Amino acid sequence: MTHLHPIDNADPAKFRLIGEKVLSYRFIVPHDSRIFVGDLLKIRDETKGLTFFAKVTEICHDCNFADPKWDTRPHTAHFYELGEDVFLGVEAVPLGYLDGDGRFRKPNTLPSKFSEVVANPTADDFAFLKEEMGEIEVGLLKTGQGVVEGVPVALHAEVMAQHMGVFATTGMGKSNFMKVFSASCMKAKQFGMLIVDPHGEYATGGRSSTGDATKGLIHVTAALDGLSVFTIDAEKMKTYHLNRLWLEYDDIRASDLNILFDHSEPQHDALEILEDEKGSDLIAFFRETEFADFDKKEYVGDFGWIADKLRTSHPGPLNVLKRHFDILTRVNGRFFRERGSSIPEIMRALDENRVVLIDIPGMGERSELFVLSVITRQIMERHREWGVGRDEKPPQVLIAIEEAQRVLGAGGRRTQVFREAAMEGRKFGVGLCVVTQQPKNIDPRVLAQLNTFVVMGLGDRGDRDTIASSAKQDLSKMDTEIQTLDAGEAVISTLKIPFPVSTRIHLFDDYLKECNKSVRPSPGEGLKRGFS
Repeated sequence: MTHLHPIDNADPAKFRLIGEKVLSYRFIVPHDSRIFVGDLLKIRDETKGLTFFAKVTEICHDCNFADPKWDTRPHTAHFYELGEDVFLGVEAVPLGYLDGDGRFRKPNTLPSKFSEVVANPTADDFAFLKEEMGEIEVGLLKTGQGVVEGVPVALHAEVMAQHMGVFATTGMGKSNFMKVFSASCMKAKQFGMLIVDPHGEYATGGRSSTGDATKGLIHVTAALDGLSVFTIDAEKMKTYHLNRLWLEYDDIRASDLNILFDHSEPQHDALEILEDEKGSDLIAFFRETEFADFDKKEYVGDFGWIADKLRTSHPGPLNVLKRHFDILTRVNGRFFRERGSSIPEIMRALDENRVVLIDIPGMGERSELFVLSVITRQIMERHREWGVGRDEKPPQVLIAIEEAQRVLGAGGRRTQVFREAAMEGRKFGVGLCVVTQQPKNIDPRVLAQLNTFVVMGLGDRGDRDTIASSAKQDLSKMDTEIQTLDAGEAVISTLKIPFPVSTRIHLFDDYLKECNKSVRPSPGEGLKRGFS
């Protein structure tokens, strides 16, 4: 029988760096060590006087035995014990190091051989990282199964115009993240944020997937001056003193019809010809005109210039558009009327760096996108014109798009306004927050524009590969960690934070209590902006 030394956790051969290169570390630990993928590590290099940081990416069983099948031979237990020659091999990705002046550097050198590896570093070890964080707090720094208390993870407001993506499968905490992120934006008031909520849960709360009652953004009473809510729900308006949402005919343009209806090429062509016309003129023209025997030369109505633009169009497509304009005004009467729009008030709230929540419970998917499209287009038009005669930069706005694959997939001419915002919005201070369960279904050209990635649990390899190939920081070695994230956890890659940070997102109700320690008005008080 072979007698091996019993395991010694103080064995100096363990927790020492033994490989391998600048962008990949390897060390061994006792076989019974509790070590997890995602654990943060500190590596002390006494020789060079540097402190390196790394993250565990893979763990495997390993040993010093020459026989590669020692653990599968018959009667193995009679010949071997789990001694010091049996251990766990750990692979880690370097995050960077602190130089002699205490400045954090990218990992462009290697720690000395056998440098000490320290698991579970403390908040003091990450004092440098706290200085790198921004204003929009979303959670705590995660390490393995726990967190590093005292090290919050906070995004930088100034990079939000450079677009953000929030990616997670169902049940992994997207809605909780968006509520925490919105509440933090309400507190910071560094930029305006627009959210359209078709489920009616962000404003006043609702029910979780387990049926428990949840709070909403109006319960962030210490930061109500950072929130404006526009709703179509009469009961909420009465109870919480919220604003009434209205769009007027002149808020729309011909292309907005593409959101609500599928059109043929001739219908698209007609709408493109009419793109510069006021919505009220288009609705009145199509309402009064019969197209069965339409002839521009015989037209005698009040909109001769519109009739002239359509002189080469066939009656069939125009009849379809007539029906669509009629449906537009009839079906969307809960928020769409001839005169009186909430958009000027929405713009003022965004200029004041508020979170603007468009609360439209019970509306269909296309009506939701129609509202978002109309407001997005007006934001883009306003910001494009901002530089004319003005020296100051336009106010910064972030537009959140839930289930973004609906409007930002490959192709998709009917959702052109969102694609324009993705491709050129950053030049005008307009950012998109792209929220989706299916990143692989987002146009790669759009993903390439995103500079902040919030990656929650993604089980689909195609989705993970898409994210890894698009992120500005290297997420490829964190694939195993992303697969094994629990609900409410995320890997966040963003500008101005030097490496991707694993994060345990705050639970909204807990974050709410923290925000409200200095209590201000009761829910709803102060939200009324005066438009009805």
